[in-house]
Amino acid sequence: MTAARSGSGKDGERMKAKIFDNLLFKILALLMAVLLWVVVVNIDDAVSYKKISGVKVNLINTDVLTSQDQTIRVEEGTDIVNLTVYARSSVLKSLKAEDFSATADVKKDLLYDNMVKIGVSYVGSLPSSSIQKIEQDRSNVLVSIEKQVTEQFKVTAKYTGEPSDGLVLGSLVPEQSLVEITGPESVVEKIKQVVAEVDITGITGTAVRSCSLKLQNSDGDAIDGTYLDYVGKNGDFEVTATTLSTKLVGISFDVSQAAPEGYGLLSISYKPETVTIAGEKTALTTISNLEIPAEALNPEGKTGSVQNTVDISQYLPTGIQIPKEDDKSIVVTMEIQELETVDYAFAPAQINYDNLPDGLTVDEDESHTLEIPIRGMQHDLATLSMDAVEVHADLSSYRKAGTYTVPVAVTLPDGFSCPSDLTVDVKLEKAD
Repeated sequence: MTAARSGSGKDGERMKAKIFDNLLFKILALLMAVLLWVVVVNIDDAVSYKKISGVKVNLINTDVLTSQDQTIRVEEGTDIVNLTVYARSSVLKSLKAEDFSATADVKKDLLYDNMVKIGVSYVGSLPSSSIQKIEQDRSNVLVSIEKQVTEQFKVTAKYTGEPSDGLVLGSLVPEQSLVEITGPESVVEKIKQVVAEVDITGITGTAVRSCSLKLQNSDGDAIDGTYLDYVGKNGDFEVTATTLSTKLVGISFDVSQAAPEGYGLLSISYKPETVTIAGEKTALTTISNLEIPAEALNPEGKTGSVQNTVDISQYLPTGIQIPKEDDKSIVVTMEIQELETVDYAFAPAQINYDNLPDGLTVDEDESHTLEIPIRGMQHDLATLSMDAVEVHADLSSYRKAGTYTVPVAVTLPDGFSCPSDLTVDVKLEKAD
């Protein structure tokens, strides 16, 4: 029995030693597995970096300058920062520029009056601790600090497009004729024109269109309004456009004063002979021709071959306009020649004696022939018929027989003239 118990004790010890050896092996295997997992994880999700480009830098606390009538302007290109972000690969792949905030605090970080330190922070949805490091390619924003000024500018309204068929633009009226612009003095002083341009394509009657004001320099180039403050900067400036009806009408000139004293108008021609006018429909119905007054043709009294350009827009009826600028000018060509004078003899029998008193008669044999100097154009004088000339002597003031010097009145066709102080000697005698 003693021998049996002794063998049984040895078997138990051997079993314990075997179990203990297996447990150590298992623990060692577990530790190795954990270590392997850590290694794999660190290899698969290792810390790396990612380039984030184009993060906009925002200036903050600029009111410390504006309260002192100063303004701050960022030098072009210096308010964009590019980042290099370090984090685990699983974090990096979801990062974008919007996850980062770049600011430059004018109140705290203004250096040497021309730069502001840039601060970058992560503002995304992940814990900030997931970002290990952020590097930036620019440390400062370069700025200009200068006097802030306010000036007024006239607003010029312009348009693109055309109204509906048969209509033209009558007027463009901006909501404000003057606009105040506030900003850096060096920028404001470059502004030479403020333009409100709207599209009027297809409009009828009255239409209101909105636009952004355009700022231009003396060369017509656009001025950046980023650092300027003014009404109409954001597309909310209104311009009222009104349309008018149109009508094609003729043109005629009063030629009575075309030639100076002693000269006559031989010929006249002008181009164009018609023009399109615009106005309210009711006003256009009464107009078929534009009458241009005499003083418009030859105000300088030129002679010979004369060519003048007449701006007929100044002679339009009230409320009427010429929509096309080029149509306002009419080119007039005239030939102006010196007048000639020819003496025509009228026998006493060719004179009409008016208001002859009763009991008296005209002795035509003893009365004088009347010489009448008639002035006119050469070619007109050559064809003048004496039948077209009337000479009258008024005898109502002569009651007795005798010889009298009597004023005569001469009636001539258009284009001819003669002195107004002509007289003729008439002998009156008693009637039988």
